[in-house]
Amino acid sequence: MNIPIATVKRWREEVDATHLVVFAMDRDGNKQHVATHGETAQNATEAAKAGNKLKGALGWPDELCHAKPLARICKNCTYYKPDYGIHCMNGWSGDGSRGWCQYEPTRIGKGEDCKCSCFEPNQ
Repeated sequence: MNIPIATVKRWREEVDATHLVVFAMDRDGNKQHVATHGETAQNATEAAKAGNKLKGALGWPDELCHAKPLARICKNCTYYKPDYGIHCMNGWSGDGSRGWCQYEPTRIGKGEDCKCSCFEPNQ
């Protein structure tokens, strides 16, 4: 079972909340999932801490109780498309570390580690 971050973001916006922590269990009661989202980077950090505490209270192993929010950078954004250049006889001319933001009306060049003003999680 996996709850995409983009889905949790949509739910958070629908209920007009700043933080959202979601707990889910499959129908058989064998698999659990905790997902979080915050409106700002600070809210996301606080939601992740709450999610980690919930996992600890549910008896999850300690190594699974230290999750951090997804970095709000271009490579983690739905709108970012990496540019690998052109395919030559010896491979691609680029490495994909630069690309384009597809959100703006005109294509804007971005590096994969740039902060995104219109971040939409791609996970």
